[in-house]
Amino acid sequence: MERTDRKRRGIRAAENRFAWTLNIPLVLYLVCVLMFPMLWGIYISFTNKTIGGTAEFIGLRNYTRLLTDREYLNSIVNTLKFTFFAILFKALFGTMMALALNTEFKGRNLVRAILMVPWTLPNIVAVYNWKWIFNTNGGVANYLLRTLGLIESDLIWFGYAGLAMFTIILTNVWRGTPFFGMSVLAKLQTISSDYYEAAQIDGANIWHRFRYITFPEIRDVLLLTTLMSTIWTLNEFESVWLLTGGGPNGSTQVMNVFSYRTAMMQMMLGRGIAVAVIAIPFLMLIISYLVKRMLPDDGGER
Repeated sequence: MERTDRKRRGIRAAENRFAWTLNIPLVLYLVCVLMFPMLWGIYISFTNKTIGGTAEFIGLRNYTRLLTDREYLNSIVNTLKFTFFAILFKALFGTMMALALNTEFKGRNLVRAILMVPWTLPNIVAVYNWKWIFNTNGGVANYLLRTLGLIESDLIWFGYAGLAMFTIILTNVWRGTPFFGMSVLAKLQTISSDYYEAAQIDGANIWHRFRYITFPEIRDVLLLTTLMSTIWTLNEFESVWLLTGGGPNGSTQVMNVFSYRTAMMQMMLGRGIAVAVIAIPFLMLIISYLVKRMLPDDGGER
């Protein structure tokens, strides 16, 4: 018995050594590429570091100034507004897209491939296409609205707060909807048709079938997709910066644009990094919940 126990401990020790041998490169990579830059950034956020200048520790001064800065607080409101409406419409249109592509029709695979194009395009290409569409002079949007008789003079899309916010939300929705659509579609194709046939025999209409069969089946996938997309949307910078630059008058200045302006244009690197550090706890909460849903606890079983 004692010999068997020693043998098992020896095997377990060998397995542990092998596991460490495999994981040491990964741990070193994470420390060098992830942990060190993150810790360095958190430290800089407690200093008055400027680009080209020295860093002196100033404690919480960057944070207290941010929390009383009306422009920063407005950027948080813009970020929440942009994220809420973008996620809402991506989830809605993505689900509709998945339901449509889940039905049988000629050329379905071709349509699926075409609808994936917005998500696969380089972001800068997609953004500049939309910037051309909403251009005041010669833009497609104004041309179509004039042709339909909906406007008499060209709209200045990037010159008014409401229109500018609409453009960045629309661009994000157009680009992100296929991700929702393909995620939900993958789940839809696992639902047995027997459920729908039985419900139809019982007299259930299309709404009842969606409510009591489809939605409960896709709910978890839709939730996970929403959480992942929320993280990406909260971190959106490139689209907003290239389309509106945060204007007009800060009406589309989301948190990351404010951080960039503070750190790179006003040269206050410490305060700009503090903007990102403030967002870390909220993002970690979302990521933690997302990981728990994607990797459920196995109860310690091996």
